[in-house]
Amino acid sequence: MLRKLGLAITYFIASVYIFSILLPSLYCLRHGCRGPDLDAFMPAFALTPFGAIATAFSLHNAIQHIRKRQSWSWAFWPLAIIFAIVLLGVIALIAIFIYYTAFHR
Repeated sequence: MLRKLGLAITYFIASVYIFSILLPSLYCLRHGCRGPDLDAFMPAFALTPFGAIATAFSLHNAIQHIRKRQSWSWAFWPLAIIFAIVLLGVIALIAIFIYYTAFHR
C-alpha cells in the first residue's frame, strides 16, 4: 500500500513537471517567445531536481510493467517514451549548464 502511494506521488510529480515544460512550450510555439516570456519556464527549472528524480522512478515503474507483459501493459509504452524523452532533456540541460559554467568565464 505504501509503495503504491509512493508511486502515485512520483507519477503526480512527474506529470506536473512535464506539464510545467509542455504548457509554456506550446504557448511559445503559438505566440512566439521573446524576452520576459521565457519566465514561464521558471517553474520547470525550479522543479528540475524533484521532477527528474520522480520521472526516473516513474520510468523505472513503467518499464517494470512493460516487462510483465500483461494485457494492459501496452498503456505504459507511451508513458515510458515520454519519461525517457524528458530524462534525456534533463540530461541535456545539465550538460549545457556544466558547459557554460566551465568554459564561458
